[in-house]
Amino acid sequence: MEWEETLKKELTDSAQLDYEHLYRICRDAYKEGCGYEKSLAVEAYRLRCSRLFGNRCMVVSNTIPRHIKICDGNCSYLHKYEFELYKLED
Repeated sequence: MEWEETLKKELTDSAQLDYEHLYRICRDAYKEGCGYEKSLAVEAYRLRCSRLFGNRCMVVSNTIPRHIKICDGNCSYLHKYEFELYKLED
């Protein structure tokens, strides 16, 4: 991961790291890890969607019997889940 290389470089470049600098490095690594885990969780939730068939979204509408499009993740199903994840962060 990118943060591991940054950490190694920071530790070798500087013999004396103050607490705040080390804290920032750890916080950035944590945020990167959380972002990766969140993206995996959203993808897993997307795969559970009942409208998903392969990578196609089978949206039912009143005017068109079935509107078939490639799932782009821009739907209320995923937005609601992302909002729930956002609430957990605070």
